[in-house]
Parts: sequence; structure tokens; C-alpha cells
Amino acid sequence: MLYIFVNNLKFSDMWQSKIFTLISGMIGGLIFAPTFFLPGLLTLSLLCYQIRQAETVGQAAKIGFIYGFGHFLVNMYWITFGVAVYIDQFWWLLPFSLFGFPLILAPFISLACGLSWRRKNSSNYHLIFSISWIFFEWLRSWIFTGLPWNLLGYSLSFSTLTIQPSSVVGIYGLSFIVIYTFSSLSFLFSKEYSKFYISSICSIVICSVALIFSYIKLENNPTVFSNITARLVQPSIPQIAKWDEQSFWQNLDTHIALSTSPGKADLIIWSEAAVVAPFEFPPLKNKILAMLAVTDNILITGGINESNTTNKELEIYSSMYATRKEGDILFEYFKSHLVPFGEYVPFKNFFPIKKITAGFLDYSPGKAKIVDLPQLNLSIRPLICYESIFPQLALTPNTKANLIVNVTNDAWYGNSSGPYQHFQISRLRAVENGLPLLRVANNGISAVIDPVGRIVQKLSLNKVGVIDSLIPIRLNKPTLYSKFGNANVIVLILVVLIIQSIGNYGKKKLFYGL
Repeated sequence: MLYIFVNNLKFSDMWQSKIFTLISGMIGGLIFAPTFFLPGLLTLSLLCYQIRQAETVGQAAKIGFIYGFGHFLVNMYWITFGVAVYIDQFWWLLPFSLFGFPLILAPFISLACGLSWRRKNSSNYHLIFSISWIFFEWLRSWIFTGLPWNLLGYSLSFSTLTIQPSSVVGIYGLSFIVIYTFSSLSFLFSKEYSKFYISSICSIVICSVALIFSYIKLENNPTVFSNITARLVQPSIPQIAKWDEQSFWQNLDTHIALSTSPGKADLIIWSEAAVVAPFEFPPLKNKILAMLAVTDNILITGGINESNTTNKELEIYSSMYATRKEGDILFEYFKSHLVPFGEYVPFKNFFPIKKITAGFLDYSPGKAKIVDLPQLNLSIRPLICYESIFPQLALTPNTKANLIVNVTNDAWYGNSSGPYQHFQISRLRAVENGLPLLRVANNGISAVIDPVGRIVQKLSLNKVGVIDSLIPIRLNKPTLYSKFGNANVIVLILVVLIIQSIGNYGKKKLFYGL
């Protein structure tokens, strides 16, 4: 029925085709957590077909834009929840957050479609369409500070098995597998059965090799634990109360009560900005040290730090630091990739507004680095909240890192899809690098993840509690992705090109009877 409908639909500028494309994009936006509506991946075939039917490059770009708008409207709506936390101040931003982000992100799909259209008559059109999509996903990850949220590959995070290839080709390689496989059906709509046959063979080979590799990897890498116990604390403090002066001590007491509940841990971890005043503030420091005197362990927490030198104005940082009962700072890390408009306002001369988070000062960025905790023989890649969506920030080539610690606060996004998507995105960083991940959310999803992405323990959204777990041990060897990064994606594309070329050669040989 869908086949008949699509072939009877003329993809011109008629409003029917625009509505069809918009709905198609919206259905395609449901492929991510928590819905994982995988039939939505079939809309990629419809889009691939529509681009070839377009009469001009402008029409192809328009189709891509409409699809992209619907796609991002559905899977990025949760940003409005964050703006609505302080709705009395930022009510006017609600339409911009709901419709503005899709309008900003849709051009990446539009450009991919326009570029593909120029090669619509090529025997490799389907491959070019897939490469164009991946190129603009990669471009989206860094241009204008980057927003690599909900890349197509994250639709495979519904299963531990299907995300294993990311240890070789990363998230962009997973996206390529998804876009190539699920857009290959486009040849059925154009009745090009020989091309469908070749692209299907390529897809079957890729997916079969990927699944066999994944199965073997999981079988050969059971979860192995160290002798270090970590306690992950999730207090689920409402966002409106996080920065409320009247709630400051109550919030701290909640953290302390959970941290001192029955059980023994070598390491306690609190979430992003769990401590919203500088550690050296005497009443705060004394209270934390009193807790550590009782628990006799090390605390890692997200916090706020400030510096004020004779040459600079006051600077504030979103930080992660570790301390113990003696009161010394064991390591300190400043968030290196800040959230535009959330933690700082870019081009302030043109946007005379304050950031959405509390306070009037913008945060200052630090530098990405590995931090050491020799007391527990840990070398940590710290990631604060938003940083976990950037694969390059988690990469650990030629380093001794044996753990990723991600502190976050998804209380901003309430009961939306945002916290679920953020969790699955963070989980991929563990698989890519072959490192265990301790993810601690104020509210959201806290979890212990092993180096192949298995969820060892988890606290769900809105739950108050702790996770006590031994820390998993990293893989014995670094992953290919951690060694070579996105170069492996190029190798994957070349392999597909070779298989496809062999198929095209075989087809020609059969046709000419040679």
C-alpha cells in the first residue's frame, strides 16, 4: 500500500507532498530513546527516493529541509523543558526553543539532500546519499561549537549487541551503517531491482559482519570488576531548588544522608553542580569533611569554582574535583565545552541577554584532560554533562585512562525524552573507548556501564537513591576507534564502495554476456 501511495504521489511543490515529507520526518524522529520506533528508519528510503524525483537542486534541498524540520521537531522538543524551568524570565524563548532548533538543524539534512541530488543519475547515488548524510552529521558535531545530538547511529542503542561496532568505527560509522542499510529500499520505489539487489547484498554483508563481530566481542569480554567500590548518589533535587538559597543546606544534607546510608564504598560520586558554592567556603567545607571523616573515603563531586587574580576579572567554572577527609584537593577539572546560551552567551555584543543558568556571569572554559587518583589507582577521563555528546572529548588514544566519570544534571528536562537520549549517548562513549563509565545524575539516569556498554546497575529517572557497585575493569587492549578515530569510517565507506563496485561489474558482465 505504501509502495502504491508513494509512486502515485508527485513530489513537486504541492502541499500534499510537503505534508507527507513533514510527517515522514516526524516519524523518523521517533527512532531514538526512549521510543526506539525502528520502523521510522524506513523513512530514510522515502527521503532517498524523493530526492531523486526532485526536478531541481532547490527542490531537493527543500524536501530535505522539510524532512529535517519534522525530524528534529520530534526528537529535540525536550529543550523547551529546560527553558521552561525559569519560565517567568524566559517565556519568550519557548517558541524559539521548540521551533528554532529544528530550523537551525534542518539545513544540515537539506544540504546533504541537495548535494546528493547532483549525483542522482550516478550508479553510486545511494552510496553518495549515505556519505553526504554522514558528512553533515560530522559537520554538525563541531560547527558553531557543535551539537552532535541524536546522530542516526544512536537509534541502535536499544541493544548492547548492535552498538558494538562503534568500538571500531565510532558513532559516525554506526550512522553510516544505518543510513546505507535503511535507505537501500529506495530502489524498490523506483523499480530499479538490480540496484536494490546490489545495495541489499552490501547491506547484508555489512550487518552480518557487524553482528558476528558484536556477538564474538560480547562473548569474549564478560564484565570483570576491580576491587574498588563506588557509590553513585542520585538525589533527584528539582531544578528550581538547585540554586535556591533557602534550599542550599537542605540539598547538601540530602547528598550527605544518601552518602552515609548503610554500606561501604571507597569512592563517593556526586552529580554536576552538586555543590553550588566554592569548596573553600568554610561552613560548606567543614560539613563535607565531617561526612568524609565518618565514611573514610574519597569524594568526587561536580561543583562551582572561581578565580580572581590581579590581572583578571572574576571567572567562574563548572568543575569536577576530588577531596578526602584531610581536605586537600586530589584533582580538579574545569568543564571544557560549555553549553551556548545555557552556560555562556556567544557574541554577547549581539545577544544582550543573560545565560539561562543561574547567575549573571558567564562560565569560563577549561581544558580537556585526564586526571589521576593514585590513591585508588584510577586514571579518569572526566566529562561534565553536555561534554559526553562529543566523541572527540572522550577519546583516550595512547593514554593510561581506565575510567570515564560523567557527572550530569538532567533535572532540567523533566519527564521528557531528553534524559533517556542523553543516557544512551553517554553510554556509547564507553563502547567507543573500551572504558567503564560511571554516570551520576542529580536527576536523570545514573548507571554503572562496563567497557562494552552493558548496564551493570541503573537508577531510573526521578528515583532517589544510591548505586553501590564495584568498578568494572577496562578492556585489555585499546579499541580501534580510540586508536584511529574517524579514519575508520573512511575505511568502512571504501569497503562498501569496493563491494558495490564488484556488484556493478558483475551486473554488467551478466548483461553483456561476457
